[in-house]
Amino acid sequence: MWKNCLECDRKWVFLGGIAAALVGGKILKSKKTREVTVNAVAQAMKLHKDAQATFANIKEEAEDICFDAKQQAAEACDCEQ
Repeated sequence: MWKNCLECDRKWVFLGGIAAALVGGKILKSKKTREVTVNAVAQAMKLHKDAQATFANIKEEAEDICFDAKQQAAEACDCEQ
C-alpha cells in the first residue's frame, strides 16, 4: 500500500508544494530578504528620479531649439520683405 502511495506523482507534487510554501514563508520573513527588497526599491526610486530629471533637461533643450528655429524662420521672413 505505501509503495503504491509513494509512487504516485501527484502526491509528490503536493508534498513538494507544501515544502516550498514552508521554506518560502521562512525566506520571505527573514531580515536579509527585507534588506534586499528595501535596497532594490530605493534604487528603483533613485533611477526614476534621475530619469525624470533627464527628461526635464531634454524637454528644456528641445524647447530652446524650437524657439531658436522659430526666431530664425521669422528673421528669414523679415529679410525677404
